[in-house]
Amino acid sequence: MNVKNKYAVSIMLSLGGLAVWVLITALTHKREAWDSGLFWSMGVPAILLMNAIAGFLEPERIVLKGIISVSLQPVAMTVKAGEIGSMFPMGLIVFVILGLFFSIGGGAGVVIKNAFFAARTGNPSPGGR
Repeated sequence: MNVKNKYAVSIMLSLGGLAVWVLITALTHKREAWDSGLFWSMGVPAILLMNAIAGFLEPERIVLKGIISVSLQPVAMTVKAGEIGSMFPMGLIVFVILGLFFSIGGGAGVVIKNAFFAARTGNPSPGGR
């Protein structure tokens, strides 16, 4: 499936990741979403699913899309805290690690697309006859 705007999937991923972060901090009244068990039980699977859908729609640059899905979360964390704390550099490292982890979801979307939805060419009969 071709997306008309080449930035649409990336924008949706970044806004979706931001929405997960803001929603979880609002629901749990935590300063940072990852301090809540809800982030790990619901937020992480939601972002993995978003990346799987993105990988299905656009199978290029999966690792970048994983990192894009967490790109606005440090901004939300800083705005909520009102300052850049002393642990901010460590937090950025954790965000990059999470982004790389979320790339697994994108890879799964690509595998599903190629395995079940890719156009098959050639003769499907055994032996190629």
